[in-house]
Amino acid sequence: RLTGLYLRGDFTWASQDLGSIHEPPTYDLHSTSIDTTTGWGGGIGYYFSKNVRADFTFDWRREADVRGTVSDVNATVQGERQFGVKSMVGLFNVYYDFDIRSHFTPYIGVGLGFARNTTSAGNVAVTCATDCVATFEGATEWSAAGALMAGFSARLHDRLHLDAGYRFLYLGDAHTGDITVACPTANPACTAGGSSDPLVKDMTAHELRVGLRWDIK
Repeated sequence: RLTGLYLRGDFTWASQDLGSIHEPPTYDLHSTSIDTTTGWGGGIGYYFSKNVRADFTFDWRREADVRGTVSDVNATVQGERQFGVKSMVGLFNVYYDFDIRSHFTPYIGVGLGFARNTTSAGNVAVTCATDCVATFEGATEWSAAGALMAGFSARLHDRLHLDAGYRFLYLGDAHTGDITVACPTANPACTAGGSSDPLVKDMTAHELRVGLRWDIK
């Protein structure tokens, strides 16, 4: 196609990473991890020529478990922090399709947009006392997002294409609410009170995506 609109729908499997988890003002958590996740999305695009196209995509990513630990004996609350994070991502993408005169068309692409990262309520597996409970609420963070892509499309029908490829996605930051501690009995090993919210820095994902693209005549 030389010009024209298209619609798309995609399924995503993602292996995720995070730069760090920081608990202001002092602690950088260790043994941090974030689980894999899946997602789905859709979009609308336009062919500017046989080589250049662009689209706006919106993706929903399922909640993934996040963990990180503070083990400093001087910390208000020692133990492993556990909570979930999910995201909605909107990107404006530009692609270059390599014309190899075949039903298979390799492409590369770049995207820029936003991520809305939402954490769930969580808890701390408190190590300094067995009778103290530490919890925190979820929160929402808006962040810049970006993507680098490579893949191929295969023509299934005159207007229908299979689209498969790899995407590196930058999701930005997320944070929770402040940690609160409740101790039913006095325990000098655990300080009742609160601690600043854990801040997840620089979340990224390595994604495998597959979807369909439908040309609108």
